[in-house]
Amino acid sequence: MIEQQATVVEVDDDRVMLQAARQSTCSGCQLKQGCGTGLLAKHVGQRFSKIVVNKTTDVEIGQQRTVVIPEQTLLQGAALMYLLPLGLLILFSMVARILALGDGFEIILGLVGLLSGFLWVKQRLKNKKDGFQARILEE
Repeated sequence: MIEQQATVVEVDDDRVMLQAARQSTCSGCQLKQGCGTGLLAKHVGQRFSKIVVNKTTDVEIGQQRTVVIPEQTLLQGAALMYLLPLGLLILFSMVARILALGDGFEIILGLVGLLSGFLWVKQRLKNKKDGFQARILEE
């Protein structure tokens, strides 16, 4: 399980909105002073992410809670978001190549595959929200 501390900022009847500080690996790196990412993070300051979870326990605004997400869910989400659209891009381009439609059509069909992959992922995540959603750790 991947865990993150978050503060409750809003509570509804069935949902809880939490705010979590984004963590970077810059604090543990030896090249803090010479790294562009580290310098940018230093000047931008701390950034926060808002996380909406299903309400499974009573919480109050301002409470610190632990939000968890299973590693398998994170890996499945990453595969859907990255590998599927890229795979469709390659597949559609290969089909255009096999049909000898020309370079222009290969590019167009590749982009059609990429966009259709993104749209499919968006639709799937919209319909299956609970499977990819974080939850509050019961304490």
